[in-house]
Amino acid sequence: MRTSLPSALLFAVVVAFGFQAAVPHLPPVWGYTLSDFLIMLTAAYASVGYWRGARRNTGRARAAMIVGACSSALWSLGNALFLLTRSSLLGTAGTDIGGLLSLLATMLLPVGLILIAAPTRGLARVRRLIDIAAVAGAILILAWQFILAPAVATTDLSVIIADVHFLVPEALAVALALVTASTSAPTRNAHALHLLACAAAVLAVTMMIVVHNGVRGSLWYEHGVGAGFVLGAILMALSSRHELPASGEADVRRMVISVWAVLPYIPVILAVAAVAVVQVVTGQLGAVLVWLLLGTFCLVLLRQLTSLVMVGSMAVTLQEQKAHLAYQAHHDPLTGLPNRAAFRERGAAAIGDAGRVALLLLDLDGFKPINDSLGHSGGDEALVTVGHRLAAALRPEDVVCRLGGDEFAVLVTDISDDDTTSLAQRLLTTISAPMTIHGSTVAVGVSIGITPSQPGTPDSLDRLLREADLAMYDAKARGKGAISFFRDGAAGHPGSRRNGPSSSSARRSFA
Repeated sequence: MRTSLPSALLFAVVVAFGFQAAVPHLPPVWGYTLSDFLIMLTAAYASVGYWRGARRNTGRARAAMIVGACSSALWSLGNALFLLTRSSLLGTAGTDIGGLLSLLATMLLPVGLILIAAPTRGLARVRRLIDIAAVAGAILILAWQFILAPAVATTDLSVIIADVHFLVPEALAVALALVTASTSAPTRNAHALHLLACAAAVLAVTMMIVVHNGVRGSLWYEHGVGAGFVLGAILMALSSRHELPASGEADVRRMVISVWAVLPYIPVILAVAAVAVVQVVTGQLGAVLVWLLLGTFCLVLLRQLTSLVMVGSMAVTLQEQKAHLAYQAHHDPLTGLPNRAAFRERGAAAIGDAGRVALLLLDLDGFKPINDSLGHSGGDEALVTVGHRLAAALRPEDVVCRLGGDEFAVLVTDISDDDTTSLAQRLLTTISAPMTIHGSTVAVGVSIGITPSQPGTPDSLDRLLREADLAMYDAKARGKGAISFFRDGAAGHPGSRRNGPSSSSARRSFA
């Protein structure tokens, strides 16, 4: 049964600090040997795990696994050389080569982190770089205060410069690990990124403590160095046995609220606290400390400015998307006319506000032959042309929509029967005019069913639509290309019109 991650982490901590507690009681050569042996085996185990993961992945994930495998293999080989040197099987050159391999292994870890982390573009990439630089500046403030500053008066300047050259990339490695872990929240079953980030941070900090021990003349394992190397190796081994986060798996809520989000702020807070302590205790700050602090805070301010620009850009984009979605929800995607939902909303409001309304339902005649001869693209172009003609023939206050297919609806307000008839005749003439589609001249007719509101009768859009639909089918039954009213009529009222007016029935029926 696979061990849970919390149990594995607890085991790693116990082993690392158990070694740290035991090594002072061992002969020096045993302590070195045990440390090298543990790291050699653990790093080799991690290398095998990464190679297996590389075969299961592609692209950036595969490259990240290969880098992890190379880093682990180099570290394992370096410690193997240490063991051979201490057993007198190799000369002192083995120690130098082993140290170089271990340093290369440490430097490869940030490359793996970059490959695992989700790629960023534009301002997001700039902000990540600023974050890394700001956190690295805070770590350098701490490194200067607790590692280099105490040794400035007693150590040769060339040694200090060499230590600075060593500490700068380690500070960048820690910063990269913290920023990557804070901005990438993988799913609960994909902890490889966070484990590798922790390993990189632990190893980089451990290397910085090694410099501290060298400056102070402390034993190699003191101040947690022994535990740091062992813990870093075990974290790498654990990372190699977990799947990488898949693209798009990041949970925004976890990225913002989880404890990982606060990681980059910890070095900055510690740096400010350290500088405050120095000021309180000594009453003055050294030039190096002041410039490091100023540079770090300039980066923090630049980061906030970049974030402000990004948030503003996101707000504008969201507003545009909201307007676009609102337009899509209320407009027909083909003709650009209001759709059925918008027609119901605006039509109901128009009926409530106006004294007298009339609803015209239009159904195209002869549309199917255009679809058959010119294809769906030709039919779509014909519908767009009809939509444009329809909108151009109406007043701004009139409500028009495409109900679907080749059916359109128009709701006009404050209009008399005669004006409604004139409008319907004008629409019939306008829509029936020839049009050019895909180089061919075609024409469509239209049948129009009309229902006016009845004085003293409460009107609803649904009732008007039903009556107009019946009137429209009556117009089609009369031979298409006709206009038919649905109303309580009397002789002389407008009736079905094709080539001229005709009388209507005295009953409420089709005219």
